[in-house]
Amino acid sequence: MVIQKLEMGLGLLKLAIQLVVVFVEAVGSVINQSNSAVSENPNYAVPVPYMGILS
Repeated sequence: MVIQKLEMGLGLLKLAIQLVVVFVEAVGSVINQSNSAVSENPNYAVPVPYMGILS
C-alpha cells in the first residue's frame, strides 16, 4: 500500500514537472514573438504621457 502511494506521488510529481516545462516554453514563445514584432517595426510608437505639459 505504501509503495503504491509512493508510485502515485512520483507519477503526480512527474506530471507537475511536465506541466511547468510546457508552461515555461509557452511563455518563452510569447516573449520571443512579442520581441520580434517590436524589432521588425522600428517606427513603433510608444505613448508618452503628459506631452502637452512639455510643449
